[in-house]
Amino acid sequence: MPDLQAHSARRIHDIMRTFLPRTDHLPAGWVGFSLRTWCSLVLGLATAFWLQLDNPLLVGVTVMILAQPLRGQALSKAFYRLLGTMVGMGVSIVLVAVWNQQRGPFLGGVALWLAACAFVGSLERDFRSYAALLSGYTVALVAVNCIDTPQNIFNIAVSRASAITLGVFAVAVVNILSGSPEAWRGLATGLKQLIRPLSETARAALQHMYDRGAQADIRLGARILALTTPLSYARTELERGGTRANGARLAMVSMLTILDCARGLGRHTGHGNIDPAVEDAIARVARQTDLRTDQGGFTTHILDAVRAALPGHAPNADEAFAIERAARMLSARTRMHAGQAVLTEGTGNAHDRTINIAVQPNYLLALIGALRVLVGFSFAAGVCVMTGLPGSTVALAQTALTLTLAATNVDTARFGMGAIIGLPCSVLAAALLNFFVLLHGADMPFLALALLPQTFLACLLLMRPSTAAIGFNYGVFFFAILGLDNHQSYNPTEFLNRNIFYLLAALLAFIILVLLFPPSPRRQRFWMASTIVRALERQMAGHGKADSPARLTRAYDRLAQMQFWTDRLPGSSSSARQMESFTTFAELDGALARARTYARQAQAITLLRPAAERALRELLLHAPWDVVPRMREAMAAIPAPQAQLPVQTQIAAINLLAGLDGVMRAWQAAAPRLRHYGIIKTRKAG
Repeated sequence: MPDLQAHSARRIHDIMRTFLPRTDHLPAGWVGFSLRTWCSLVLGLATAFWLQLDNPLLVGVTVMILAQPLRGQALSKAFYRLLGTMVGMGVSIVLVAVWNQQRGPFLGGVALWLAACAFVGSLERDFRSYAALLSGYTVALVAVNCIDTPQNIFNIAVSRASAITLGVFAVAVVNILSGSPEAWRGLATGLKQLIRPLSETARAALQHMYDRGAQADIRLGARILALTTPLSYARTELERGGTRANGARLAMVSMLTILDCARGLGRHTGHGNIDPAVEDAIARVARQTDLRTDQGGFTTHILDAVRAALPGHAPNADEAFAIERAARMLSARTRMHAGQAVLTEGTGNAHDRTINIAVQPNYLLALIGALRVLVGFSFAAGVCVMTGLPGSTVALAQTALTLTLAATNVDTARFGMGAIIGLPCSVLAAALLNFFVLLHGADMPFLALALLPQTFLACLLLMRPSTAAIGFNYGVFFFAILGLDNHQSYNPTEFLNRNIFYLLAALLAFIILVLLFPPSPRRQRFWMASTIVRALERQMAGHGKADSPARLTRAYDRLAQMQFWTDRLPGSSSSARQMESFTTFAELDGALARARTYARQAQAITLLRPAAERALRELLLHAPWDVVPRMREAMAAIPAPQAQLPVQTQIAAINLLAGLDGVMRAWQAAAPRLRHYGIIKTRKAG
C-alpha cells in the first residue's frame, strides 16, 4: 500500500510537471499530503452520510483541522483534539446548566473560560497548546450556539463528539495505511544535520580560533531546541517510543552541552596560564573519536597524556578549567552518538533516567493573548447583542474560535489577515460548488471528485508558511460555510443568511487581532531579558536551579526567545552587544550552578571536604565587589591534584578547581555589563 501510494503520487507529480512547469517550486510532498487529506475526507464523509450523523460537516472540519504532512503530526493532533473536545463539552454543559436563563453571566463565564484556555495554550507548546485552545473554543461553538435553546445542549454535544471522533478515525486510518512520511525520520535527519556545525564549533574551540559572536551560538542552540516539536510527534509512531524519545532528548541535551563547553573553552583557554603539553594532550584525546567513556574517564585519559609529557605534573586552575571543559565536551559527544543510535535503531538504553528538556514560559505573551481574547470576545458579544439578529450567535462563536486560535500566534495580525482573506474565499468556493457543481450530482463519488480541487488548494496553502493562515481559514471552515448536510440545501437566501455572519466574524476578528494589543517585539525582548537576570540573581543568592539538563535547556531557550524578538526589531550594532551581554549573564548562571555541583561532589571526599565547604560559602555572591579575590582564595585552599592521589580524588579536585575558575572567568566577563545595566554595585557603599 505505501509503495502504491508513493507511486501514484509520483505519477501525478510527473503529469502536473508536464502542464505546470513551475511545479518544482511548490512545497515538497504536497501531492501526497493532499491525496491523504482528500482520502480522509472521502472516508469520513462517506461514513457520516451512511450513519446519517446530524452534523456531517463537522467530519470535514475535523479532517481539515487534522491535516498534517507527517503521520506523527496527524496522530498526535488527533489525540489532543479528542481530549480538548471532551473537556470543552463538559464545560459547555456546566455553563448552560448554571446560567441557562442569564445571558450576561453566561457570556461572562464563556469569556473568562476562553481567556483561561488562551493563557494556558500560550504557555504550552505543540499540540498540547492546541488541546487547551480547543477546550476553549468548543465552549463557544457548543454553548454559545445553544444560548437560546439550552435544552438541546446535551444532544448537540453528543452529536459533535460523534462527528469529531469519526473525523479522527478517518485521519488515523488513512495515515496508518497510506505510508505517510514519518516524523521520527525527520527528527533523526535533523539531529544528523547538526553534527557538522557542532563538530566545527568544537574543533574551533580546541584550536583557540573561536571568534563567533553570541548570536551565532544562540541560533545554533535554537535549531537544536526546535527539534522538540518533531520529537513530540514522533512518539506516536515508534515502538518503544518512550525509550527512543529519551534517546533523542539525550542527543539534544548533549549537543547543547557541546555548544556550552565549546563556548567556554574557546573563549578562555587561549588566554590563561596553560602549559602547551596540556593543550596538546587535550587535542590528542579529542582526536580519538572511537573513545567512548564518561567525563571522569576522559579526564583520566587527558591526565595520563599530560603526565606522559610532564611526569608528575599537577594542573593549575587554568589547566583544570581547560581539562574539565574538554572532558565534559568529549563525554557529551559520546552521549550524543549514543542517543542518536537509540532513536534510529531502537536498541540499548539512552540513559538510566528520563532526560527532561525544559523551556521558558512567556507569561507576558500569554497574558496579552488572554486579555485580547477576553476583551475581543466581549466586544464581539456586545456587537451581536446590539444587532439583535437571530443568527448573530454564529458570528460570535466564529469570532471566539478565531481569537482563541490566534492567541498562540506570534504575529496575530497575520492570522487576522488570514481570516479576512480566507473566509471570503471559502464563501466564494462554497457558493460555486453548491450552486454550479452539486446541482449536477448528489451521490458520494460525485461529491468526492468535486472536493478534490478544493482540497488540493487548501493543502497547498497550508504547507506554505506565508499562506498557512489563509489556508487554515479557507480549508477548515469550508464545510461549515457550505452547510454540508444529509439533505443539502440549494436555497441562495438561506446560504446568504448563514454566511453573512461568517463574514461578519472574519471582519470582527481582523479588527481585534490587528488593532487590539498588537505584539511588541521590544516589550517581549525586555521580558525575556528580565527572566535571564532574575535567574542569575537567584543563582547568586544560592537559590537557583541545580546543574542539570533542564537548567541548560531552559537557559538556551531564554536566549533563543530573546534572539527571536531581537530579530524582529530593526537591525543595529547595539542588538549584538545586548545579546552578548545577556549571554554572559547566562554563562555566569551556568558557571555558578556547575561549581556548586562540583563542590557538593567534592564534599564526599575527606581530603577535599574543607575546601569544598569553603567553596560553597564563597559561591554565595553577597558582596560582588570582591568576587575575584575570594574565588582565588577558595581555589588556593584546594589540594593540588597530584599524581600520587587516588584517581577519583584527582578528578574531584580538578572539577572543583575548574568550577571556581569558571565562576571567576564568567564574573570578570559579566561584571562590567551587570554594572552597566544597574543590576549590581561593584564597590562598597560609603
